[in-house]
Amino acid sequence: MNRRRAKTVLALGTVAALMGTTACTSGGGAAAGEDVRPTIRYGIMTQGFTSMDPLQALQPLDRILSMMLFDGLVRYRTSDTTAPFEPGIAQDIPQAQTKNGKQVWTINLREGVMCPAGRKTKAYELTSEDVVYSLQRAADPERSSFAGSYTDYKSVDAPDARTVEVTMKHQVSPAVFLSTIANWQGGLMVCKKAVEAEGEEFGLHPVGPGPYTFRGHTPGQQVDLVANDAYYLGKPLAAGWTIRFMNDDTARQAALFSGDIDLADPSAGGDLGLRMIDEREGFKVVTAPLFGIWYAMFNTKVKPLDDVRVRQAMAYAIDRADYVAAAGPRTAKTVLSAWSDAMPGGVPDAHTKEAGLAYDYDLDKARKLLAEAGYPDGFRITVSGPAGMQYYEILQAQLKKIGVQVDIRNVDTPAWQKAQLSGKEPIIVTLIAYRATPQITYGAFFYGPSSVLGGSRPAQNYIGYDGADTLIDQVTRESDPGRQTRLWQDINDQILRDAAAKPLMLAYRTYGAACGFTWGGVEPPVAIPGNWQAGHKATVDRNAKGC
Repeated sequence: MNRRRAKTVLALGTVAALMGTTACTSGGGAAAGEDVRPTIRYGIMTQGFTSMDPLQALQPLDRILSMMLFDGLVRYRTSDTTAPFEPGIAQDIPQAQTKNGKQVWTINLREGVMCPAGRKTKAYELTSEDVVYSLQRAADPERSSFAGSYTDYKSVDAPDARTVEVTMKHQVSPAVFLSTIANWQGGLMVCKKAVEAEGEEFGLHPVGPGPYTFRGHTPGQQVDLVANDAYYLGKPLAAGWTIRFMNDDTARQAALFSGDIDLADPSAGGDLGLRMIDEREGFKVVTAPLFGIWYAMFNTKVKPLDDVRVRQAMAYAIDRADYVAAAGPRTAKTVLSAWSDAMPGGVPDAHTKEAGLAYDYDLDKARKLLAEAGYPDGFRITVSGPAGMQYYEILQAQLKKIGVQVDIRNVDTPAWQKAQLSGKEPIIVTLIAYRATPQITYGAFFYGPSSVLGGSRPAQNYIGYDGADTLIDQVTRESDPGRQTRLWQDINDQILRDAAAKPLMLAYRTYGAACGFTWGGVEPPVAIPGNWQAGHKATVDRNAKGC
């Protein structure tokens, strides 16, 4: 893994709630007296961002900012990723043709999409040169954290200023291709002149064709965005956003109730914090799927977990109900499939149950499998876990019942991420957040070449699992949607049969908001990709009293 890539991946999975800091409530945006275009004030549970470059946007705030500053060739409908894609910078949904025996996707660009002025560049109209540059950059592992999603690309060319042609190495389905050009992660288009002018500073001084532009950043306090009035879908309804870094639960909720902010991340108190918002006149709880699944992931290369019977025993000994109870039933529900059908292309829990792969809580089965594997009295392992993360303590208590002694080495979040990247952690309890298709999830987290230790294209396969490689290779070459869906199901079954991971719960994202706040899309939100999607119609009416 090259040095820049390793540094980038270290940021993956940062859980903002695990970081301690003092809440900041200063600055950013007028409150009363904003009659036409308010500045929306959001209190987020974090210390700050890492990079606003969409190819380095791994932490939640990074993704929030990148989705507001940049845009895709096609778009998820605001606050609804279950709907069909809609045109974005492309004037229509691209279609595939066969040319010289190769699948070619033709992208026709709409006119009038502007790259705003940056600190080193003037405003100009985005052309096919910017799109080719963006897609080639997304596929470059030296610059992109998401290059693995673009390995099917053979070439990206611009026949003229308004047309881009993407030639594939082999046929892929629309679900696979369109997700690579959508408004999330590598599909977010950048402005070539600004990237080249800013160089290594682009992540701190971004320029993109999204609904908002970067105005400034006060380290440790906030980041400010202003409306991009030249946005191709229309002038934003809000004058901009002030995103305040407010890690303290009590201070953040107090700021919401006092009217100092309009939107707030939930408190760590789970359902109790939500009930407080429910009961407060003038405020509402906004709930949408985070589109993420929590797992207990078992390292298939570390003894004694290299024995499938040991992994299966632990899967039977883990009770999902305890994790849901800790998270709160309004923010989580049990899930059985390796990639649930709550996400596009996922596998129904009913299938996983019928296939006998649900690993329902059963201590007798667990003890029997351990004895068969030669560990009738259990064994002892050490895992790394972020201080204060209750899920590791639940794991410890559950496995103790079958004689597996789990010693938890409490570390800070960066050290935990480093431990995952070592490829030597026996068990990892982690959230895999929304990915556009199962193919992206399987290819990054459950594919041998993606292993962080010894993989030929290291990604996020922390457990060294390679039991489904043949199926994953096969599905990447499958263009028929029906056969593709069946293969994704087969991969689900193989992962669970090998007990590489036990899915625990589907996590939901909740916010506290003033009654007058809207995302600017579907209400209530059906889904939010990558934790967030505020449209150009997002706004807040601070005079609204009823929800």
